[in-house]
Amino acid sequence: MKTVKEGEVRKQEILMVARELFVTKGYEQTSVNDILKIVGIAKGTFYYYFKSKEEVLAAIILNIVEEGAKRAEQILKDKSVPLISRMMMAIMVQSPEFEGSEAIRDEMHKVENAKLEQFYTKAMLKRMTPLLEDAVAEGVEADLFHLNYPRETIESILLLGHMLFDCNIMDWEVEDYPEKIQSYLANMERMLGTKEGELKDFLQMFV
Repeated sequence: MKTVKEGEVRKQEILMVARELFVTKGYEQTSVNDILKIVGIAKGTFYYYFKSKEEVLAAIILNIVEEGAKRAEQILKDKSVPLISRMMMAIMVQSPEFEGSEAIRDEMHKVENAKLEQFYTKAMLKRMTPLLEDAVAEGVEADLFHLNYPRETIESILLLGHMLFDCNIMDWEVEDYPEKIQSYLANMERMLGTKEGELKDFLQMFV
């Protein structure tokens, strides 16, 4: 049991060092040897945990998803905050918060790393959908939401938000964003079956 625990600590140490290097030095410029030197392990030990540098980045992405999900869990369980506010904040905190996280996100969004982008999207949906599904059920019970397909609605909201605002695939000007966000919020209202204008105050959360 102790060996398993020590192994997990070592694995997390590799990920922490790699994340720092990917941010400060760049993913392409960081080699496995760079990671080995800082962690102080042999190449064989590294390959015991990870098959490649890409697999390390994939593990970092999983950690990012988990960090975001844990922040969302804390927000959603605070019943002193109105339900819709909790849901919106839970969606918003999916963005990584550590210094230099933009570098990881930019690497993930590169065309040649399409598999990593898909990997993140699947992991995010798998982790976040059940959390928001419980919140939607709370809204249905309170007669706040009226919808037939809760899980699919949540998946659509998460996917649409990710594609519109996180993937850098839309060639929008800065002045376009307020209207795009208003449209996104209006569509969320329709999908959740809540009253018109219920989400309009959350525009400021996106800008």
